[in-house]
Amino acid sequence: MAGVLTAGIGLGVVAMTLKIADGTHSVLDTTLSTTTGFLFLLAGAVAHVRRASNPIGLLIAMAGLALFAEDLQFAEAPAAHTAGLTLTAASSPVIAHLVLAFPHGKLRSRWERVLAFSAYAVVFGAAVLGLLVNDDPKNLAAVAASPEAEQLVKRLLELVGALIGAGVVVVLLYRWLAGRLPQRRLLSPVVAIAVIGAVSTTAGSALGSANPASGPLLDVYRISFCLWPLAFLIGVLRARVGNAEMIRLLLERDGSGLAALVQDDEVWKDSRSIDALNAAAGLVLDNQRLAAELEERLVEVQASRARIVAAADDERRRVERDLHDGAQQRLVSVVLLLRMAERRLGNDLTPRVAALLTGTVDELQATITELRELARGLRPAILTEAGLIPAVRSLLDRVPLAVDLAAADVPRIGGAVEATAYFVVSEAVTNCLKHARAREVRVRIRVEENGLRVDVHDDGTGTADIDGGSGLHGLRDRVRALGGELTVASEPGSGTTVSAVIPL
Repeated sequence: MAGVLTAGIGLGVVAMTLKIADGTHSVLDTTLSTTTGFLFLLAGAVAHVRRASNPIGLLIAMAGLALFAEDLQFAEAPAAHTAGLTLTAASSPVIAHLVLAFPHGKLRSRWERVLAFSAYAVVFGAAVLGLLVNDDPKNLAAVAASPEAEQLVKRLLELVGALIGAGVVVVLLYRWLAGRLPQRRLLSPVVAIAVIGAVSTTAGSALGSANPASGPLLDVYRISFCLWPLAFLIGVLRARVGNAEMIRLLLERDGSGLAALVQDDEVWKDSRSIDALNAAAGLVLDNQRLAAELEERLVEVQASRARIVAAADDERRRVERDLHDGAQQRLVSVVLLLRMAERRLGNDLTPRVAALLTGTVDELQATITELRELARGLRPAILTEAGLIPAVRSLLDRVPLAVDLAAADVPRIGGAVEATAYFVVSEAVTNCLKHARAREVRVRIRVEENGLRVDVHDDGTGTADIDGGSGLHGLRDRVRALGGELTVASEPGSGTTVSAVIPL
C-alpha cells in the first residue's frame, strides 16, 4: 500500500506536468483528471487505515495509480511514451474490478470474475495490438504501422469496453435491487455515479469519437468519474460507522449475555470486527457450555455423595445388627454358662477358681457394656424407631451438664438427614465434655425454609477449630454431602456455637 501511494503521488505530479506541457488539454480536463487521481489515492489510504485487512483500500489506490499511468502517453521520451501507449486505458479494468468487488474487496460470483478478467484481457490485449500497429514515431514497439488497423483496434476496444461497462452496471443494479436496506444505502452513491458514468461512456463509445455528442458525454463521464472516489470513501466510512455501532452494542452488555444486531452481511463480511464478534460469541457459548457441564457434574457429585452417606448409614446399621445379634449375644451366653457352672459346682470350687470365674464374668460384662456403647454410637435404635428428637433427648439425658433443649414441631424426616443431625449434636456435646470445660449446653433444632437447622452452643473456653481435628471436619463433609453446610463460631471466653443447615 505504501508503494502504491508513493508511486501514485509521483506519477500524479508527472501526469499533471505532462498534460500542461502537452498543451492540447483544457484546464477543466487537466484539473478533473488530476483531482480524480489524487482523490482515489486519498480514499484508498483512508480505507486502508480504516480496514487494513480489506483489500478494497488497495484497489481504490490502484485506480488512482492507473489513472495517472495513462498520462505517460504524453511524454516526449520514447520509452515513457511507449509505456504510456500500453497503459492508455489502464484505469478501466481496475475501476471495473473495484466496482464489482466493493465493499468486501473480493469477487464473489462467477460472472463478476468473468467480467473483471475480461476487462483486464480486452483492455491490455487491445493496447498491445494497438501498440504494434501505431504509426507514432515515438512508439518503440511499432511492427506494422497501419492507421486503418489502429483505428479498427480502437473501435473494437470501444465496443467491447461498452459491453463490459454495461455488464458491470447490470451486476451493480442487481446487487442493489436484491440487497437489503443497509446494503442499498451503502451502494447507492457508487451505483448512482456508476450508472451515470457507464451510460455516458457507453453512449459515447457507441457513437464514436467523431460524433459531436461524444464530447459532452465525455465531460459528463469525467465529472461523475471525479466524484467516484468520494462515493467509495463514503461507503467505507458508512460501513465503519455501522461497525462501531455493533462493537458499542457488544461492549455495553452487562455480562449476563451477548447480543449483536447485524443488519447486513455485506457490511461486515470484510471487517475485523466480525472476527472479534465471532471470538466473543464463541467465548460466551463456550462458557455457557462449560457452566452447563459443570452444573451437571456438580449435580452428579452431590447425588454420589448422598449415596455414599446413605451407604455408610446402611453399613453402620448392618454392623450394629451384627454386634447385637452376633458377638454380643454370644458373650451373654458365655456369661450365663459361667454363672450356671458357678452355681452348680458351688462348694466344690477352690477359692482361687471361684475368684477366677467371678473375674471372668465381670470382664465379660464390661465387654458387653462396651459393645453396647459402640453399637449405640454407630446409630441408636431409638433414632430409627422414634425419630430425631427422642434420640437427641436420650443422648442429652446421659450428659453430666445443664442442658436446654428446644425442638418444637420437628416431624419425622429422611433417615440420612436425621442421622446427620443427630451426629452433629453428638459430636458437639462430646467436644463440650472433652475440651470446652463447659457448664451449660443449649441445643436448638427447628425446620426452616431451607431445611433442618441445628444449633449447639456451650459456655466453655471457646477454642474449637473446625480444621483442627477430624471430628468436626468429617462432620462437615457429611453435612455437605447432603447439600448442607456446617459452621463453627468459637471465640476465646465466649463459648462455641456449632450450626448446621441440612436440606430436607
